[in-house]
Amino acid sequence: MAKKLKKQESVERMVVQEEKSSKFVVKFPKKIFLIILVLFIVVGLIYLGKKYLFAASVNGQFINRLSVIKDLEKQGGQKVLDSIILKTLINQEAKKRKTGISQQEIDAELLKIENNVTSQGSTLDALLLQQGMTRSDLIGEIKLQLLVTKMVDNNISITDKEADDYIASQKSQLSLDSTQPAPELTRDQAKTAIKQQKLQAKIQTFVADLKAKAKINYFIKY
Repeated sequence: MAKKLKKQESVERMVVQEEKSSKFVVKFPKKIFLIILVLFIVVGLIYLGKKYLFAASVNGQFINRLSVIKDLEKQGGQKVLDSIILKTLINQEAKKRKTGISQQEIDAELLKIENNVTSQGSTLDALLLQQGMTRSDLIGEIKLQLLVTKMVDNNISITDKEADDYIASQKSQLSLDSTQPAPELTRDQAKTAIKQQKLQAKIQTFVADLKAKAKINYFIKY
């Protein structure tokens, strides 16, 4: 019986020792884990800092990204700012009027553009590459144009006389500019061209009116 008690006591001691050692093992790596975590954060910040603070390096010398932005602002800052302001005004007005554009409308307009480019022997992707644009950029422009067109009074009527006068003027202009015979325009083609001209004139008036009524504060002068 005494042997059994001694054996049980030794087993209990081993269990207690194992518990103590396991507690010690759990406590010790926490410090190492925190140190490793801090190191990872520091390395990550350095990596991200390179990406967001520097544009390039030349023979080990870093070029500050801010200096690139400053030069870009000098070259076309005002133009870009005016474009962003205009987009903001149009979107604000569309929201006020609850005017929206469906994906189907965007896709239809995109298809028209793509077909037109293809008919001229090129591709839309090649044209976008030449202009430094992406499909996403083009879709944004299409959406903006469709929004403005919807908000402008699109009820434009063209008379046959206007179409005939347009055909005559185009024929006269082309005959002066080229020795080749001018292509014949149909009345429908002439009316479409005139409608587009009148629509653009209305859009310009609409945009000018938006700017005149808006409260725009400039915090930087280019």
